[in-house]
Amino acid sequence: MYANPDSKYNREEAFNPLTTGMEKITDKYHKPIQQDRKHLNPLFDIKEIPKRTYQLGIAALFTGITLSFYDAAIGLYVSSFLVACFCFSVLMFMLLKYFGNIKDLTVSIICMVCALLIFSACLEGLQSEQYLYFFPLLIAVPLLVDLKQTKYRRSFLFVSIIILSFIICILIGRYVRPMEDFSITQITRLALANRITAICSTIVFAALYTLFEKKYIEELVEQSNSFINAKTQFLATMGHELRTPLNGIIGVVNLIKDEPDAVKQEEYVQIIKYCSEHMLQQVNDILDFNKMEAGKLELHLVEFNLRALLINTSKPFIVLCKGKNLDLLVELGPEVDAWVFVDDMRLVQVFNNLLSNAVKFTTEGHIKIKAICKKRYKRYITVNFSVEDTGIGIDKADQEMIFESFWQVYDESTKQLTGTGLGLTICTSLLHLMGSALTLESEKGKGSKFSFDLTLDYSGKPVLTPDIDIRTAGDLTDIRVLLVEDNKINMIVAKKILIGFKAIVDCAYDGKEALDNMAANPDFQVVLLDLEMPGMNGYTAIYEMKKLYPHIPVIALTASLVDQQMFEDLLASGFNDCIVKPFQPHQLLSRIQRHL
Repeated sequence: MYANPDSKYNREEAFNPLTTGMEKITDKYHKPIQQDRKHLNPLFDIKEIPKRTYQLGIAALFTGITLSFYDAAIGLYVSSFLVACFCFSVLMFMLLKYFGNIKDLTVSIICMVCALLIFSACLEGLQSEQYLYFFPLLIAVPLLVDLKQTKYRRSFLFVSIIILSFIICILIGRYVRPMEDFSITQITRLALANRITAICSTIVFAALYTLFEKKYIEELVEQSNSFINAKTQFLATMGHELRTPLNGIIGVVNLIKDEPDAVKQEEYVQIIKYCSEHMLQQVNDILDFNKMEAGKLELHLVEFNLRALLINTSKPFIVLCKGKNLDLLVELGPEVDAWVFVDDMRLVQVFNNLLSNAVKFTTEGHIKIKAICKKRYKRYITVNFSVEDTGIGIDKADQEMIFESFWQVYDESTKQLTGTGLGLTICTSLLHLMGSALTLESEKGKGSKFSFDLTLDYSGKPVLTPDIDIRTAGDLTDIRVLLVEDNKINMIVAKKILIGFKAIVDCAYDGKEALDNMAANPDFQVVLLDLEMPGMNGYTAIYEMKKLYPHIPVIALTASLVDQQMFEDLLASGFNDCIVKPFQPHQLLSRIQRHL
């Protein structure tokens, strides 16, 4: 797991779906970048229930202090002492809640008030009319419990405690002799004070409840309208961003079919490839942003060599940099050559976003990906990662804004540049999930540097990593692969990719045909198995495969959105890994090599 003893993010905090990494980012000028979290959830803490509980506690404390002095003034010293003890208890509970030693202050305060009133009934009977305080207490429940968001069982618990305590008070007052004797004057004064205080409290709580509900409805309407406007703007933006590369693909397809020149055909193919990859990136950003809003961004830690991961991540950008006459530099410290537990897909996603931005905004010079060890412990290592470029840089006034969702799309000065403007928002969320934060150093016209620290647990696997040449892609020479896919186009594409990596490929169109192939030739070294197929699907086929051939790794192929729960279910079913369609060739190669 991610272990960061120096991080301000505690491990147990994990990932809060309403923060999603947007709590704070600090640039080199140490300016906090705080994003409004209400756009992520229109019902976010509008009712401020925890704050109200503290407010009620303070109100109960001051009311108790006042009544304690009043009781002492009219000669009821025992009652005064009892109320003073109550005030002290309320203060202690509030302090315990503040320091995190108790979880539920509401239950504590309600139980304390009920206990005080029961003891008062034992001490004074019904003649002092202390039982009248149950009415404002009952009206205070909706102020302290969000009845729209809380389970009815919890609300019923509070109401039951109050009603039961009220019944006990009445029974004690009727059938139990008061422990203290009062004069008629004392009783009259005490009853009058209790009536006035209880009635005023009831009126105040009723008025506050009406006021808070009105405020809640107004805020809800306002945020709902903002949410609808944001969604409308989101759909309009995404429509433009998706239609642009789609238009390029459709246009070039119409041109390529009438183009006899092989050189121009190759140029058209490169345009299609660029547009399709750009469109895939947009779709992935949209899906990740949707997960971020729903609080479903998750980590899946696997054992991986960190150096190999970073080198493989940089490979797809070599061609992009050469196309713009840029140098791609990779600087890795020797301690980075280690096997650690890391979510390789999410870490690669962070680097892909940062490197894509660097290539997009750099016209000359170089781009550097760097990873150096900051601290090394027996069980984990802290690594500083950075991506720097010699591009256009970011003005100081804009350094906070670039972390906001969709900012790039709506900024007039950069409207000629493509992108959803979600990349850095997603990076920030993922790094928060990993217990880290993104920092920025930039100067207009002189380039930018994005960096972050990660503390990763060692896996215990010895370092036996060969020296990897960044210029050379790996292959699957003599590796026998069984490809199980019912869609003919997907079959052709995957098969061509695998053959391009020099693999020996056998094909099957459903689970039954795959099992027949494995029975005829049990020498397959890996199986790529589609999940949704007619006849015998992947979920059924994996059971038979693992029963008959448990040593052969099986990788699931799916176009579904794979969250943590689905991934764990696939692993439990017998799959060794999963790759989501559509995929890049190097992603497929990396997944297969991992299990060979």
